[in-house]
Amino acid sequence: MEVENNETTIVNTSVSEVHVVSAYNLNQEDSNWIVTNSFIIFTMQTGFGMLESGCVSLKNEVNIMMKNVVDIVLGGLTYWAFGFAMSFGSDRLNNPFIGMGEFLMDPSLDDQFMGPKCAAFLFQLSFATTSTTIVSGAMAERCNFKAYCLFSFLNTIVYCVPAGWIWGDQGFLKNMGAVDIAGSGAVHLVGGSSALACAIMLGPRLGRYDNGIDPLPLGSPVNAIMGLFVLWWGWLAFNSGSTYGVSGQRWQYAARAAVSTMLASMGGGLIGLGFSLSNRNGIDILSQINGILGALVAITEPGRQ
Repeated sequence: MEVENNETTIVNTSVSEVHVVSAYNLNQEDSNWIVTNSFIIFTMQTGFGMLESGCVSLKNEVNIMMKNVVDIVLGGLTYWAFGFAMSFGSDRLNNPFIGMGEFLMDPSLDDQFMGPKCAAFLFQLSFATTSTTIVSGAMAERCNFKAYCLFSFLNTIVYCVPAGWIWGDQGFLKNMGAVDIAGSGAVHLVGGSSALACAIMLGPRLGRYDNGIDPLPLGSPVNAIMGLFVLWWGWLAFNSGSTYGVSGQRWQYAARAAVSTMLASMGGGLIGLGFSLSNRNGIDILSQINGILGALVAITEPGRQ
């Protein structure tokens, strides 16, 4: 059987011996691992929604939750249509800046790489939607819902091009030796940069500083804390799943990643607890939440080394 990619043509009947796009280099055990972690990572949308809705005023709870729904519906649709192709396409037209091929991802039943392609797509989709969701918190209570729908639709391009640079076989950063195992750059740096740009463009909420600069009260502190726990759970899958399998020696690194993630979150939580206890006006919930989440973001890359 002939298998062709953008560099070589190899005749072989064994999938394991054929040189394929690295994203599809999965056996059954590895595919099961990343598909399962993809399901868990998608629960982070619940966590982001609860955290963000708990931090905004009660009248905007539904608005922020709907934004998280849109991140999957519109952001996911565009990722399926062209986003995955821009990062991991295997067409001859690939170049160091952008990938081509695998648009409208739908491998046929007789495609010997159907399983790996679907598993890889699902895993990368969970990362893409997370990158967009990071921005929704920065735009909370300051953006028209219809405008956010347009942003979610287009943010796929903003995320997928840099993701291809670092993870796609054609990417110039990957070929220069750059390493980003769990998305410290492709997900968090890109998402954070988009969030900063949006915050600068939108400015503060109307009337935000009319009565001083003190933090506004949380709409639902319990929701915010519950959102933290869901994100904590999802982050373990985010980091451990980024070993991209458990075959060979990778299961050991997956276990180590989970331990590193937990230790980092405990350290960040300890710092947040210190700030919280030192607050003269009572428990500072946001310090506790941000301490843990900040540590989880920080360990996303170093925890995989």
